[in-house]
Amino acid sequence: MFTIDPRSPSPLYEQLIEQTIRSIARGLIRPGEQMPSVRELAGSLFINPNTVARAYQELESRGFITTMRGKGSFVADMPLSLVREEALKQKMYELRAVAKELDVSDEELCQMMERIKEEHKHVDR
Repeated sequence: MFTIDPRSPSPLYEQLIEQTIRSIARGLIRPGEQMPSVRELAGSLFINPNTVARAYQELESRGFITTMRGKGSFVADMPLSLVREEALKQKMYELRAVAKELDVSDEELCQMMERIKEEHKHVDR
């Protein structure tokens, strides 16, 4: 379910956070479902348990999972619309930063998105 790219510029714990949010948004992990234990996930990904613990702490602070002492971590019950927005938010921030760097206004960026949407209508069917 989770994969790590050690060559990615994104820290490992952030990769886990992003993948977890996207998995919830796609319905691959559902509210109430138990997350793998820290040790189990760390072992399967061959990473330090502290990395997984850090990701879980961040996910919990953002409301995506809840942790019950002695029982584990579970996917929180939150509106799917919020989960989807969070799944896209970081990429949107990055896109907006690149647009700003290229001196493209928000309005121009929105117009570009509309054009791209029109160009790819046939692909989305």
